[in-house]
Amino acid sequence: MRSELVAVLDLGSTKVTAIAAQALEEGMEILGVASTPCRGITRGVVTDLEEASQGIDASVRKLQKDLGTEFESFIVGISGGHIEGNNAQGIKPIVPAARHVTHQDVMEVINHSRAVMIPPDREQIQALPREFQIDGQRGIQRPVGLNGSTLEVTTYVVTGQRTHVQNTEKAVEMAGKRVEQMVLGPLASGIGVLTPEEIQLGAAVVDIGGGKTDLAVFTNGSIAYSYCLPVGSGHVTGDLSKLLKTSPDEAERLKVDDGGALATLIPERESVQVMQLGQIMLRPMQRRVLCEIIESRMREIASMVRQQIEKGGYLAMLPGGVVLTGGGAQMFGTKELFEDVLRHLPV
Repeated sequence: MRSELVAVLDLGSTKVTAIAAQALEEGMEILGVASTPCRGITRGVVTDLEEASQGIDASVRKLQKDLGTEFESFIVGISGGHIEGNNAQGIKPIVPAARHVTHQDVMEVINHSRAVMIPPDREQIQALPREFQIDGQRGIQRPVGLNGSTLEVTTYVVTGQRTHVQNTEKAVEMAGKRVEQMVLGPLASGIGVLTPEEIQLGAAVVDIGGGKTDLAVFTNGSIAYSYCLPVGSGHVTGDLSKLLKTSPDEAERLKVDDGGALATLIPERESVQVMQLGQIMLRPMQRRVLCEIIESRMREIASMVRQQIEKGGYLAMLPGGVVLTGGGAQMFGTKELFEDVLRHLPV
């Protein structure tokens, strides 16, 4: 049995992607994907409404044309340094005592956990129940139908800077569409690339984008920690452009075609051709030197990821290891570099 279509927008630092999907009885079918370069979004934050809305409009129009379907609203992935996630507690007595828990009880205890004090410049985006307790018994995922006197919940509450959330909504509205719901980007990445077993056992997903890197840690079947690092693969391009005195386009080409995140994996005799600014002839250079520049920035990203996992207290709680995703993760040697930095964690 097929369900209705779901339309999604992923607002990245280098491109806007519109996706249409359909949930099936088992799994999900991706019906269409359309991407458009966009410079109106920086590290997950809308910095130019006109540019952002034009990128959204172009991607949406292409998707609608490809599918022959009009979409009025979109689920929008949101991330960036302004996003915060915190664990909150909720509690509710079951009256009369020892009766079975109902759906209404579950909604009330979740709403109680959501009633946390939030500064006036922030707004709540999502509240994700992690674990329920009945009369002190932990580890309950589906409390409905169980008997008890007290129901408790631990909820991961996601908030964002109000102005940034509003600007994201405005950019979508300027493209003639409506935001149906906002979803934490690292949460979506994790659900997309981790197996149910990894999410249950404990695993982290690292999504290396153009302007930022998103980290999400999952344990006991749900998200437990998230963080946005203000560094991405676009910074690698910037490093190459400055140090090699090339245009950004030439630096991007070198990164994609010849780049590597771990210089020791590159044979010493290999060379690449570089077109520097103001020159008309290509200049040869050692490929390993190119990769040493790349490795410096990629090692910084990997080290920051390790620091955040340690800060959250999850370094020894990830038997499922770390899964890399995003455009920056496609670079040769990225897996090996992260293994070197994260040491005992499988990547």
